[in-house]
Amino acid sequence: MSIMIGIYPHKATHAAVAIGTDEPELATITVRATKQQTGKLLSWAEPFEERTWAIESAGGLGYLLAQRLVGAGEQVLDVPATVASRVRVLGSGRSNKNDPNDARSVAIAALEAGGLAKELNASDAEGVLRTFEPSSPAEHTRHQSALELLADIRHLDGQLAESKQRIKVAVQASGTSLTEVFGIGPVIASALLGYTGDVSRFASRDQFAAYNGTAPVEVSSGGRVAHRLSRRGNRNLNHAIHMAAICQIRHSDSEGRAYFDRKVAEGKTKREAIRSLKRQISNTVYRHLVLDAAK
Repeated sequence: MSIMIGIYPHKATHAAVAIGTDEPELATITVRATKQQTGKLLSWAEPFEERTWAIESAGGLGYLLAQRLVGAGEQVLDVPATVASRVRVLGSGRSNKNDPNDARSVAIAALEAGGLAKELNASDAEGVLRTFEPSSPAEHTRHQSALELLADIRHLDGQLAESKQRIKVAVQASGTSLTEVFGIGPVIASALLGYTGDVSRFASRDQFAAYNGTAPVEVSSGGRVAHRLSRRGNRNLNHAIHMAAICQIRHSDSEGRAYFDRKVAEGKTKREAIRSLKRQISNTVYRHLVLDAAK
C-alpha cells in the first residue's frame, strides 16, 4: 500500500504523520530538530516500504530536512503552507491547530493532488472539486462556496487574458525594440515605456538608473567612501527591471545568467549580483529607448 508521510517542520521539532490512500492515520511521531532527525524518521518509517514524504515549505523551514531525505534516496514533495492550511480548516473532524494535525493536513494535501504546485490553477481546482462528494450539510455549503469562487476565478482569468492581449497589441503598435531584450515581454515593456515617459529627459544612462533605483546611493562620511542600496526612484520601474533580471537568471543559457554567475564567482552575494545585473539591464533598456526615440 502506498503511504504518504506528512511533515510539519518547526525550529525545535518536526511532527510526522503517515496515512494510507484512503486517509486513515497509520502512525505518528515527533522528533527533535537535531542531526539525528533524519535517521530517526527513516527508522520510524521503515515499515512503510512504498512511502512518499510531503514536507510543508520544503524550500523554507523544511529545506534542510527535505535535502537530507532526498540525499537518503527518498521521494520528497513540497506542499505550500497555504494549501495545507486550507485542508486543515476545510476538513472535517480535525480543525484544531496542533503539530500532528498540521502534519496530517500536509499529507492529505499531497495525497489528494499528488504533489501540489505553488499556484493552483482553475483547471486543477475544477478537477478536485468534480471528484469531491459532500457528506454533510456543512461540506455541501463549503463545496458550493468553492464552486462560486472557481467561477469568479475563471471570470478574472478571462479578463486577465484580454488585458494581456490589449497590452501586446499596444506594445507592438509603439514600435519599441524593448521586447528584443531577453526577459522583457509585452507586459514588462509596457511598464517600462509607461513609467519612463519621454526618455530625452534623462541626459545619461546614469540619470536613468538613479531615477529607477538601480544606481547605488553614496553614504560616505569623512575618509570613508561607501554606497548602499537605493530605495529611491520609481519603484514600478525598478520592479519591472527586477522581473526581467529574475527571468534571465532562471534561464541558464542567457547572458544575464552568465553575468550573475560571474559576479557570484567574484565574491559577491547573490543579492549583490542581482543588483549588478539590474543595473546592466537598466543600461540596456536606456540604450533601446534612446535608439527607438531617434527613429
